[in-house]
Amino acid sequence: MKIDFHSHILPGIDDGAKDIEESVTLLDNMAADSVDVVVATPHFYCTRSSIHRFLESRNKAYERLKPHLKPEHPKILLGAEVLYDEALIGKDALSRLTIEGTNYMLLEMPYTKLTEKHLEGVEKIVDELEVKVLVAHIERYLNFTSYKSLTEILDLDVLGQINADSLVHWKSRRDCFKLIKGNYVQVMGTDMHRISRGYASLGEGISVVEKKFGSGMIREMERNGVMLLEDRSFEEIMG
Repeated sequence: MKIDFHSHILPGIDDGAKDIEESVTLLDNMAADSVDVVVATPHFYCTRSSIHRFLESRNKAYERLKPHLKPEHPKILLGAEVLYDEALIGKDALSRLTIEGTNYMLLEMPYTKLTEKHLEGVEKIVDELEVKVLVAHIERYLNFTSYKSLTEILDLDVLGQINADSLVHWKSRRDCFKLIKGNYVQVMGTDMHRISRGYASLGEGISVVEKKFGSGMIREMERNGVMLLEDRSFEEIMG
């Protein structure tokens, strides 16, 4: 099963698709790429919006899009890309931001040097709140922090997601390969925002991984994705 775990396809809610027409075009492209499921993960910033207001806006955007969906489009699951903030640590309602049908939340780390304080914060989210964590586009943080600092966070009971676009560019590809070799990557996404930005398709990212690591790695990622959507535990997926 081909699953895109990170996208901004809902119309007019964040810096992704600006309207229904663009949302439909993005979904048309995903259908042509044989994507089976796409998780819609609009940005959530706890300093800008309450969880209630965010979910209200997200659900309205989805309802506007629904009449325009086609049978060939991938199934849409609702979620959020939640930017890490210290204020998140005490929010029991974080479970409302998880990927539909699961207890997994897509967590975006800040674009800065990751510190012991970030590590402790993510550990508290994992250990004390009712969510499991999938860290978004883990390769991107290596532009701002050390591999050691990043992997200290990834060594917690969290899963990692990489972007297909990072795999098709040679500079970021090296970071992706290093993280895959370190067993820090479990699933993939496009992080698709706007048509004009020319994001790589999921299929293009899969082709790069398959060429480097073989078809067994792709089967493992597909298995991971299915198990994540079944809400399996971290231990079961990593087992």
